[in-house]
Order: sequence, then C-alpha cells, then structure tokens
Amino acid sequence: MMTSIFDFISTNALILIIALLLDRLMGEPKSWHPLVWFGRWVDLVRQYTVAPHTAKASQQKRAGVIAWGLAVIPWLLILGGLFWLLPTWLDRSLSVLIVYFAIGWQSLREHAFAIADPLQKAVQGDSSGLPQARQAVGYIVSRDTQNLSEEEVAKAGVESVLENGSDAIFAPIFWFVVAGVPGILLYRLANTLDAMWGYKNDTFIHFGWFAARCDDVLNYLPARLVVYTYGACGQWQAALRSARRPSASWKSPNAGPVMAAGAGALGIQVGGSAPYFGKVEERPVLGEGEQAQPKDLIRAVELVDRSVYLWGLVICLLF
Repeated sequence: MMTSIFDFISTNALILIIALLLDRLMGEPKSWHPLVWFGRWVDLVRQYTVAPHTAKASQQKRAGVIAWGLAVIPWLLILGGLFWLLPTWLDRSLSVLIVYFAIGWQSLREHAFAIADPLQKAVQGDSSGLPQARQAVGYIVSRDTQNLSEEEVAKAGVESVLENGSDAIFAPIFWFVVAGVPGILLYRLANTLDAMWGYKNDTFIHFGWFAARCDDVLNYLPARLVVYTYGACGQWQAALRSARRPSASWKSPNAGPVMAAGAGALGIQVGGSAPYFGKVEERPVLGEGEQAQPKDLIRAVELVDRSVYLWGLVICLLF
C-alpha cells in the first residue's frame, strides 16, 4: 500500500501532507515547542554579540549579521549531520516532525476562533463577549485592543489571519517544496528572528536590520503566490485589483499585498485607522466592499483553509 502511494506522489509531497494532517489534528504542542528552545539560544547569542548603544549604526548592523549567522547556521549544520547519519526511514520521520513544527495552520485557526466565538456572543447581545474578544485579538496583533468596537476587533482579526496565513503556512510550505527540510528550517528560524529582532525601536533598528531584511526576502515569492491563491479561492478580479493598488505596499512589501488580496477575495475592506497605544494611526484602506464585520473573521479562516487545500492538491499533482 505504501509503495502504491509513493508511485503517485513524491516523498516530499507525502511528508508535507502527513505534517499538515498532524498539524490540523494536533495543533502546536501546548507545553513545549522547539522554537522556545531556539528563542533561548537566540537570547544567549545576542548577549555575546550585541554592540553598545553608543556604537555606530554600521557596527550595530555588523553585530546583527554576525548574531543572525550564529543563531541560524549551527542548526542547519546539525540538521545536515543528522540526515547524513540517520537511516532513510528515520530521516523521513524526522522530516515530518520538522515540517509539522514549522507550520502553524491549526494554531492560526485556534487564535481566530478564540476571537470569533466571543465576538459572535457580543453580536447576540452577551456583554461578556466583547471584552473576551478584545483580549483574544490582543494576543495576535501589536496594537491597543482595550477599547476596540466589535467591527474593529473583527478587522484586526481578519488582517492577522490573512497576513499570518502567508507567514505561518504558505511560506514554510513554499520553502519546503523549493529546498526540502533545510529550506523550511531556514525560513522558520529566520522568521522567528524577525519576530524577535525586527523592531524599529532604539534597541533593534540597526541590530535587527539584517533579520528583518532576510525575512522580507524569504517571504517575497511566497507572498506573491498567496495573492494569486487568495484570488483563486475567492473573488479573483477584486483580489488582484486590491493587491496591485499603490496602497497595498503599506506596512511591508509582503504583508500589504497579501492582506489587500485577501480582503478583495472576501469582498471586504480592512486597514484604515487603528489605535496603537495612545495614538491613532491612519493606514490605507485595503480591499473592496463593505467594512469587515464579525462574520468575516470566520470567512477569512475558510479562505485560508481553501488555500491550504489548493496548495496541497497542486503540490501532489506537480511534485
């Protein structure tokens, strides 16, 4: 039976499908995760490589490049050694585990439903629903959520689902298809470093510059594929129009087009003004149609789900 399966799809495609099924059924481990260990390693690396605040910008950037290399390259070398030493059946099992840990499909769904369920209660008149939804959306967006309305919570949740669908699901899959397990590991570690160091504040604006740029480069092609995928799984013309507008370059070269395309595919608008800890930031409107509503959060999850199924089908057929 296993031989007949390998006759139809490649080993990497089978590894990916098994990993996606594991992720969908089990989600992320609740008590531990390899990226937690990596985060501790990253903190240790930074302690020994960070340049003084008085150092020139070029020196801080150089320190950030060295720190990035020390944080990532040893794990790629260890992985290569393991795959060279392990028998075939064991390296394929390890590959499944690495891909499973690198993809955050079910985690994204759980975060979205943690917002959508209390938000639906709020729509139905339950006064406890909105505070719960605000708290839940605060876990996945970097903005002030304490005073958001139902529509603002929904908009923030939709934006996060669409953007993180690209970062947490499709970009890892892309790099696994392109470069196998080393590719997906490189992407996940680089993406984690961007999340830890890629801030434009006094501490990281220069030190984290390389981490942020690496993440932008690694996400560039996957994000463009996600634009077309969201369009194929929703309203095609509206998705592409939205992604091509100049306003779609807002925030980053990757997140803006992805969110714009997803909003267009759903026939809604996101973006616009949003509170960021004491000030209201005016952002461009992305997408087409009415403003995002609470019901659209579930529609965004369904769009991401359909996109995952489409990618899985295409990969099995082509690879």
